[in-house]
Amino acid sequence: MTNRSRNKITRLLFFACVSLSKFSAQAQDETSNTISIVQDMHTEIICKSMTQSVEKQSITITILNRKGMDNAQFICRCDMFNSLQKFSGEIFNAAGQSVRKIKKSDLQKSEYSSSLASDDYFYVYDCNYPSSPFTVKYEWEVKCTNGLIGYPPFLPQFSFDQKVEKASYRIELPAGQTCRYYEQYTKGKNIQVKESTGPDGRQIIEATASKLSPIEKEPFGPSFAQLFPRVYFSPSAFQYDKTVGDMSTWQKFGEWQNRLLEGRDLLTEPFRKSLHELTANCSTDREKVKAVYDYLAKNTRYVSIQLGIGGLQPIAATDVCRTGFGDCKGLSNYMRAMLKELGIPSTYTAISTENERLIPDFSSPNQMNHVILHVPLPQDTLWLECTNPQLPFGYVHQGIAGHDALLIEPNGGRVYRLPTYPDSLNTQCITAKVILSPTDETRIEVNETSRLFQYEDEAGITYLEPNQKKDRIRSNINLPQADILNLQIDEQKESNPSITFDYTISSNQYGNKTGNRLFMPVNVFRKGFSVPRVMKRTHPIHINYGYADTDSIRILLPEGYAIEGLPRPVSLQSKFGSFLSSVQVKDKEIFVIHRLMMNKGVYDPEEYSAFVDFRKQVAEQHNGTIVLRKE
Repeated sequence: MTNRSRNKITRLLFFACVSLSKFSAQAQDETSNTISIVQDMHTEIICKSMTQSVEKQSITITILNRKGMDNAQFICRCDMFNSLQKFSGEIFNAAGQSVRKIKKSDLQKSEYSSSLASDDYFYVYDCNYPSSPFTVKYEWEVKCTNGLIGYPPFLPQFSFDQKVEKASYRIELPAGQTCRYYEQYTKGKNIQVKESTGPDGRQIIEATASKLSPIEKEPFGPSFAQLFPRVYFSPSAFQYDKTVGDMSTWQKFGEWQNRLLEGRDLLTEPFRKSLHELTANCSTDREKVKAVYDYLAKNTRYVSIQLGIGGLQPIAATDVCRTGFGDCKGLSNYMRAMLKELGIPSTYTAISTENERLIPDFSSPNQMNHVILHVPLPQDTLWLECTNPQLPFGYVHQGIAGHDALLIEPNGGRVYRLPTYPDSLNTQCITAKVILSPTDETRIEVNETSRLFQYEDEAGITYLEPNQKKDRIRSNINLPQADILNLQIDEQKESNPSITFDYTISSNQYGNKTGNRLFMPVNVFRKGFSVPRVMKRTHPIHINYGYADTDSIRILLPEGYAIEGLPRPVSLQSKFGSFLSSVQVKDKEIFVIHRLMMNKGVYDPEEYSAFVDFRKQVAEQHNGTIVLRKE
């Protein structure tokens, strides 16, 4: 659901400039990590009614180095609700001299969209001034008509490694029209919000920010959305594209969403008859849902529809049936209509694929960007992803597992948290037999099985060309000149899905020879396991993905070689996870076992050194060496 409610947040990536008289002195004071300085940014929104407003914005930003060039770009998204009325810009060099004036005619207007049907268009200015530092200033005005379902947030800081000198926001509403606001991640920042009433009863909300220090992006740190201060604004009552709603609570907002579904679940009589024929041999409701889900996957494709209120309202089920396409809203509603015909109730459900949590006491449509379908069967509740037929039936994918969702029920909206899988079930098991030969040629027979989230990470390989499949396998192996032979893939598309790779690796460079010694790698299958840099930690440690890896490697020694050195066994236990490494020798064979468990969670910054040490010890075992000596 690339919904319209997000347009005022995504319409403009706020850009800023710096006071020219201060720039030279300030630039010398900045650390090398700072990429830009927002010196003055101002947003003023004047609401004339529930359907019309004018947004006046200005921003001035200094780009300190080439890493900050994205911060200098101007983007304005328009549609049938919003139009760019005025624009001007100016670029200043490091000495504060004006070097370029920017007019509205200099903006590139693009109507390209990933949507099949969309009335969106963009004004873009790519500020590619050749030398830094430089300063750019933008001023513009957007006219909003046909309805107001949301207001842009106050986001004074919009990039990592960016300093803010001053930013302000002011929204003014006519008497009788109210706006709610919600502060997020503003605690401890120089950000204030105050509310007042004008002499004519107008509601006025003002927000200011000053002297915000740069925020560094840290390894295994919070995402932008979990970290940067902002203030959200949302109307209570609203009018949008000839519809009227109440957004004061999630329940009330769900009532409006439910009204948008009315009359959209009708199906033609011939198609209704074919549905019953399709499911005639199904003995349970779950089997019927599976049959309809498979039909949806084979007979529809995903496209985005963004015309008028279409960012929030699904196209009719009959239209999806007739054309064979729809977006997440249309396909989920189509699935809902088909199940309704079969007497199986389901619930249209809005969710975010980006943020796990909805703000409980602050309802606003821009918190969700997707729609799925909830099917509460007596013995098994299903969450159907109707836009991606590649996903197994009944599987809850990473983009929604454990996320808050808004169930759109007849009596309104209800917030519900989706289930997720225990970390211990997101497994990858690798069994390998390494056959060394005196002629330096090595042959490795591999069986690799991934389940649940790890399955999801690997399943895309099935849609690649044969050579691309081999390249994908090779990219995860820490072995030069590895040839992938006899690759076989077995995908089990079940509610707990798995994918298995059977293949052979051939290489002439398995280790390094020095004199009469051969230095061999212990485990070539964990190339991507990273160790974050050592640094002074500010933010909590985020492990967003819990999983369990087991590697069983059997190495057959070549004739004429004896073992001279083996890695020491290791057993680690920490709150971040656990790791076991053992190496045993029996006759002319070496048996290596690596078992790693990573625990999803958020951990205190003070524990960062222990976290780095844990990953470092694991990496040392993965990258360990076995020393053989020629007899």
